[in-house]
Amino acid sequence: MATLGETDRALHMVDEAEQLSDKAAAMAPPETAYWLTPSFNRLNMGLCTLALGRYDEAVDHLSTGLAGLPEELHTAEWGWEHREALRKAREAA
Repeated sequence: MATLGETDRALHMVDEAEQLSDKAAAMAPPETAYWLTPSFNRLNMGLCTLALGRYDEAVDHLSTGLAGLPEELHTAEWGWEHREALRKAREAA
């Protein structure tokens, strides 16, 4: 929604996702399911808030999400998008 210019809908979804993340933080997933953790979900929140021009929020979400990955995934190839988004967010903040 954010990249399509539907800012109001994107902001509503961000607010809803943040509330759901708070609820999810109280529930522990199986240890192998790192992608179900609130910190992992913050990676996508970071991409969204970056697209919305909320650079400080994007830095917070992306930093937390990347730091919350299991150590063996800190340099995973698929993480390039999030690392690049973090770099852009820091530059713009």
